[in-house]
Amino acid sequence: MIQLAMCIDDDPIVLMLNDLILKEQGFCKNLLKFDRAEQAISYFEERQKEPNSNEELPTLIFLDINMPVMDGWEFLDIFAEKFSAFHDQVHVIILSSSVNPADLEKAETHPLVIGFMPKPLGEKELEGLKKHEKLARFFS
Repeated sequence: MIQLAMCIDDDPIVLMLNDLILKEQGFCKNLLKFDRAEQAISYFEERQKEPNSNEELPTLIFLDINMPVMDGWEFLDIFAEKFSAFHDQVHVIILSSSVNPADLEKAETHPLVIGFMPKPLGEKELEGLKKHEKLARFFS
């Protein structure tokens, strides 16, 4: 089981449902929920300032791409630029309702993104993630 995951989505219902399914399926123990990408950036800025901050890093971020003010792609650009020390420990799944093929292509080629999943998050998707090479060690 992953100890800490993060969900960034501007829809409070999606945040609540993701929290329920992730815990119900034994996927993660704790979930950080942010309804704005700027809040997640602030979280990582605080972790950067603290010694032993790696203990408080999420293993996985479920990231929506269509959000107001700062979208998911902008978040990824900032995360890539400012938080390179976290890249080995923090992985990103795009969780989106987007049907734009350009979004899927961008996710597949982005070095920090390990997957693209359609909303809503479901049991089948989580079972697949448990077998992902970057995550399998948490579920063996």
